[in-house]
Amino acid sequence: MTIASPTSAGVSKAGRTLAAAVDLSANFDSWGISTRAQGGRGTCSVFAVVGALEYALATHQGHGVHLSVEFLNWAGHRATGRTVDGGFFWELWDGYEQFGMCSEEDLPYASAFDADLEPSAAVLNAALERRGAVALLRWVKEWDPETGLTDATFVEVKRTLAAGHPVCGGFRWPRKPQWVDGVLAMEPASDVFDGHSVLLCGYADDAAEPGGGSF
Repeated sequence: MTIASPTSAGVSKAGRTLAAAVDLSANFDSWGISTRAQGGRGTCSVFAVVGALEYALATHQGHGVHLSVEFLNWAGHRATGRTVDGGFFWELWDGYEQFGMCSEEDLPYASAFDADLEPSAAVLNAALERRGAVALLRWVKEWDPETGLTDATFVEVKRTLAAGHPVCGGFRWPRKPQWVDGVLAMEPASDVFDGHSVLLCGYADDAAEPGGGSF
């Protein structure tokens, strides 16, 4: 799933040759929207969507601001009737479309889930000011743990990154993650679970890596 600023939402299909490597992480750093820790809560999808919204907003206005993971988590719950901490990408997007998005300063992230949380009127009003104005959603592939990426959708993820848009991804994840030189090792289906969400911000083609590269 891609979230992009309306002023830069297009993904050009002109030309079939992609760069061998793309890295958007320096933009996060320069805009001051670096990675934050989710702690022990099941909010990985919320962090991924918030990161994409922050990037789209920074692209739109030329500077970054940390947005509230706690608010989007609440908004997704309120919009869809969910009661368990975290959410699917579509639930969170429904929450954003209905309630908008406030800053982290307006509603900071808590170490534990509060099912009775109710944002103040001031926070709700601040969030509505960002509703729908800073981002557009585009699905590259909707979640289905029974089907992997086709060659075409795999290339589309790379093409989206090459166009300057991070990609929210939900993945079947190793039960015991092992990192080799900064790359997550692949595991057989019996050793993964559904799943974990991350925000892809680049790729590198490398024939020495399994599959021919890494994100």
